[in-house]
Amino acid sequence: MGEIWIKEAERLGGGSIGGAMDSPGAPGRVVWHTTESGHGDASFTNVGKYLTSVASEPHILYDPTTDRLGQYGPLNQSARALKNDGVTRTNRTGKVCIQVEVLARAATPFTGYWKPGPNFKALMRAIRSWGVPDSWPAGGCAPGAPRNRTTWATKGGHYGHCHVPGNDHWDPGAIDTSAILKAAPGTGTVSGGSSSPSVSRATVTINGLKYGYGATGAHVTAVGKALVTQGCSAYVEGPGPTWTDADTKSYQKWQIKCGYSGSDADGVPGETSLKKLMGTLPGLAGSGPATKPASTVAVPTVDLSNLIAAARRDPGLKQGGTTHPADVKVVEAALKAEGLLSATYAADGSFGSTTVTAYAAWQRKCGYTGSAADGIPGKASLEKLGAKRGFKVKA
Repeated sequence: MGEIWIKEAERLGGGSIGGAMDSPGAPGRVVWHTTESGHGDASFTNVGKYLTSVASEPHILYDPTTDRLGQYGPLNQSARALKNDGVTRTNRTGKVCIQVEVLARAATPFTGYWKPGPNFKALMRAIRSWGVPDSWPAGGCAPGAPRNRTTWATKGGHYGHCHVPGNDHWDPGAIDTSAILKAAPGTGTVSGGSSSPSVSRATVTINGLKYGYGATGAHVTAVGKALVTQGCSAYVEGPGPTWTDADTKSYQKWQIKCGYSGSDADGVPGETSLKKLMGTLPGLAGSGPATKPASTVAVPTVDLSNLIAAARRDPGLKQGGTTHPADVKVVEAALKAEGLLSATYAADGSFGSTTVTAYAAWQRKCGYTGSAADGIPGKASLEKLGAKRGFKVKA
């Protein structure tokens, strides 16, 4: 699963603007709009409020001159900036349909004067996290651009509002489409053609179960959770039931940890590394020697009393000193996956002051304050972390 909320973006509106996607199996895409307004902070505020007042919110509002970034709603749900194409709800087409309103006018292409900065890179990072290719399948955005229903329905990538069937606007104007991609280099091409990701998109079937890009099922989630437990996470959100580039990158970390290199560490599972990760080879009934399906693969269990003892004792020990390292390592891996603990401290098994600080951040993320967010694990916060990151709690 990709990024749902961009951490660098300001929150705009009420936080919910749409609903579930109609065609989650279709490729993800981005639609670029212009607000037909000026730019600057005053416009950001006024246009931002206006879009809410007329129920036409995109996901993203972006100022190309100040790099200011705002987000109205979660990227995995629909926005409200497009017209329907007959019975087709264009706002809900694809795995994601991320809509970006740029504070600019179509008649004066913003790529001619913009100043993209770290927030624009954060936006592109989030877009790519959903597997949206660095391509413009409908071509450029000059007036008269085609609105091809087949292209829109079947091809992922970047579109202008001018490309969307059933819509009559011609924004964002004749922008330099390659400049959008070059301003935040990623893993794909920067042309109007197809993407060429540096991570493998190969797939493999082991014991009747498919692994690799696009594979789906409970077994994919189980592998992702096991990777997180092993401290091999490249996830921003997740893991989930659909294999994405984040799963491939995470599995590559596991392969490297197992001693593989080169083409043997491409992020696509092999039988040996998969069995080592899962303890057995998950498989469909009757598909081979494996007998334990992925949905029943055991998950680790941590002892709450051990963690409390470690959180109280380890900070006073010599650097790296441990009390209950097995339990602590599971929690460290989960905190790392949440982006709260650096890799330096994420596998030492010591619930030292850095881990206490990270756990306090998790407690605050759960809504706790004051003494309830002191970094000492409690049952509710630990169970919530376990439910999200794949471990059980013995209280």
